[in-house]
Amino acid sequence: MANKVVVIGASGGVAGALADGLGAALGGHDALSVSDLDSVVITVGTEPAPRLQDIASASSVEWDNCVGEPMWDALVTLQLAHAALKSRGGRIVVVVPTVGIAGAVGLVPYTTAVEGIRAMAKSATRQWARDGVVVNLISAPIRVFAEGLAESDGHLTKAAVEDDPTLVHSVVETAKFLLRSDVHHLAGETIVVDGGSVMLP
Repeated sequence: MANKVVVIGASGGVAGALADGLGAALGGHDALSVSDLDSVVITVGTEPAPRLQDIASASSVEWDNCVGEPMWDALVTLQLAHAALKSRGGRIVVVVPTVGIAGAVGLVPYTTAVEGIRAMAKSATRQWARDGVVVNLISAPIRVFAEGLAESDGHLTKAAVEDDPTLVHSVVETAKFLLRSDVHHLAGETIVVDGGSVMLP
């Protein structure tokens, strides 16, 4: 891509695939200090690594670790991305797991954080669009973020399109579309890339 793009996320996994597919740098908050940045892709749902737990036994400390910290990190990342883009405008794409939308047994703190971040991103674009900074989201199956929890979305409707290794490629290509500067009226939207399992609205 001609645009200067940074992907924020853990090395490897979906963040690494996005960086490779977009020809982008991969890093943490410090990567947002580069000049002439056009777009930012933020992956969430991998840190801290999600784990199954009974909500009835979750402590306040566990809740803060699993919900508060990821949401705070997402807020700071969005703030830094906006600061890097607001002088010239640009695009932000946030990539989240679909279980945030649908919920999942044993993942209440995780899904709470993910869905909170999705709401945060939608509200951010309402505030920042006047600066030319537009935020959209991609939602993909949890196995893209945490392969060990692939069965956690087994309660969802069977996908219309059979799952195969090209799923991550579809996520990358959707990100390319959402990063286009000539797509002006797509804002605050969630594009679900899961083969038609979770269909919105």
